Amino acid sequence: MKENLVKNSGMALASGILVALMVTANGMLAARMGNWISLVIIHLVGLLTASFVLILKKSFSNIIKGVPLGFMLGGALGVFTVLMNNVCVNNIGVAMTLGLALVGQIIASAVVEHMGVMGMKKSKFSPKKIPAYILMIAGAAIMIVWG
Repeated sequence: MKENLVKNSGMALASGILVALMVTANGMLAARMGNWISLVIIHLVGLLTASFVLILKKSFSNIIKGVPLGFMLGGALGVFTVLMNNVCVNNIGVAMTLGLALVGQIIASAVVEHMGVMGMKKSKFSPKKIPAYILMIAGAAIMIVWG
């Protein structure tokens, strides 16, 4: 169990680094090309990259067979997430964009886990987490006020 936690924690950390780099690159593209054109370019490149990986893995057939339509909502949400990140990065900077996004993600994930949305395992909200939430929100507030 502990080995799995270490492995997944490392991957989550790497994911955070990649998100910061992605948001920065996407914001630079949006500044040069405009929000909507950059959004199309970003998602076309993502589609091509994912298609390339699927072709390499030879797992292109029956990709979405049996997948509930609601589970594909993440793709639509991703479009709006990228758009909002592009707008925010060019107006308030990468650090503040990602800081506020992290606060939003933490709050949303707490609600999703507490309610067991879309088949997620329910995990009742623990008051022990409140100090961590307060610290994150305070950090975001400090970035906004003194950013």
